[in-house]
Amino acid sequence: MRILLAPDSFKEAASAEAIAQAMARGIKRGNPQAECWLLPLSDGGEGLTQALVHATAGTLHDVETVDAVGRPIIAQFGFLGNKHTSCTAVVELASASGLEQVSPADRDPMAASTFGTGLLIRAAIDAGADRIVLGLGGSATTDGGTGLAHAFGFRFLDAHDSDIPLGGGALVDLARIDDSRVSDSIKNVPIVLACDVTNPLTGPEGAAHVFAPQKGATATQVELLDQGLANLARAIMQYNGRDIEHTPGAGAAGGTGGGMLGLFNATVKPGIELVLNLAHGREACAWADVVITGEGSIDSQTPYGKVPSGIAKLAQSQGKPTIAIGGTVTRDPHTVEALNETGIIATFGIAPGPADLTTLIANTERNVEITCAAIASTLRITAATSPCESA
Repeated sequence: MRILLAPDSFKEAASAEAIAQAMARGIKRGNPQAECWLLPLSDGGEGLTQALVHATAGTLHDVETVDAVGRPIIAQFGFLGNKHTSCTAVVELASASGLEQVSPADRDPMAASTFGTGLLIRAAIDAGADRIVLGLGGSATTDGGTGLAHAFGFRFLDAHDSDIPLGGGALVDLARIDDSRVSDSIKNVPIVLACDVTNPLTGPEGAAHVFAPQKGATATQVELLDQGLANLARAIMQYNGRDIEHTPGAGAAGGTGGGMLGLFNATVKPGIELVLNLAHGREACAWADVVITGEGSIDSQTPYGKVPSGIAKLAQSQGKPTIAIGGTVTRDPHTVEALNETGIIATFGIAPGPADLTTLIANTERNVEITCAAIASTLRITAATSPCESA
C-alpha cells in the first residue's frame, strides 16, 4: 500500500515536517510493508518555507533581521530546488514579523512593523532571487506592509514632508508616498502572495477589526488602525492610481496584502493551491493509494482553503480517498458534510483521553504516531479482507 502523508503543522505543537515524520513512524508500526511519501504542507502561513524547501530539495538561508518590535533576530528564507524555480525565493512574513516571535507582554499593535520581513526579502533578492513567494499569515503587525516597503526605500511622509514612524499607528498622519529612492528593478520583481484569507483592507471585515485584537489592540486602537489603513489606501491611489481598499486578500497579515498589491509587482494566490503546485502535489496524489493529512484543529474552517481540504480535493480529483487527523476534531454534522464533500472520508482525533492542554501539546508527535499506527493497521486489514474479482 502506498500512503501519502501530507499534513500541515499542528500550531504551537509541532512543525508539518515533524508531524509527517511521526505519521511515517506510525504507519510503519501498523503496516511494515507500506510505502510512505512524506509531503509536509502549508497553506501560506507558518511552515511555508520549510514545506517548499523540503518538497523541492531546496536550500535554507539564515539572515540577520529584526522582529516586529525592532529587536535583532535570525530568520530564514529558502531557495526552491526545482530547476524551473531555482531563482525563486520563499519567505514567510511570520518568520521575521510574526506574532509568535513576540511575547504577549512585549506586543505593541500600534508600533509593530513588517520592516524585518522587508530586510529578509531584500536579502533574498541580493542573493539572486528573481521571484519571491511571500507567505502572509501569523503577523504581529497592522502596518499595511509599509515597514516592508520602507526596507526597500519607500518613504511615507506626513503633511510636512517628514517621515512618519514605523507601525500602523502612524498611518493616520500619512499624506503621501515617495519612491525616489526605490529602483525600478526592485518594484518590478514578481512577488506571489500566498494567502488563505479574503478580507478587504478596511471596514468591519478588514485587517484591523478582524485581526488586530488578536495582536493586542484595544477597541480604540482598532479604530485608529483602521483609519490608518484607509489613509494608506488613499495615499496609494494618489501615488499610482491603484485601488486596493476593497480587494479580497488586501487585509491579510495586517494589511500587508494591500500594501504589496499597491506598491509592488504582486499578485495573490490561495496559499494551499500555490504550495500544492510548487510541491508537485498532483504527482504525489497520483502515486498514492490513500492520503493521510492533518492539522491542529479539524473544525469549521478546515473545508475552506486549509491544508487538509486542499490536498483532499486534489486527491479526490484522482479518485484517491483522504483521512484527516487533528489535535481536536469537530463532530458538527454540517462541518462533517463539508469535509466529506472535499474528499475527506474519515477524521480521527489524536488525543488518547482526557488530559490538560500542556500535556497534549507536549505529546503531540507520540499521539500522531499512535493514531497513524491504528489507521495503518485498519487499512491493512481492510485491504487483506477485500473480495477479489473473479477470474
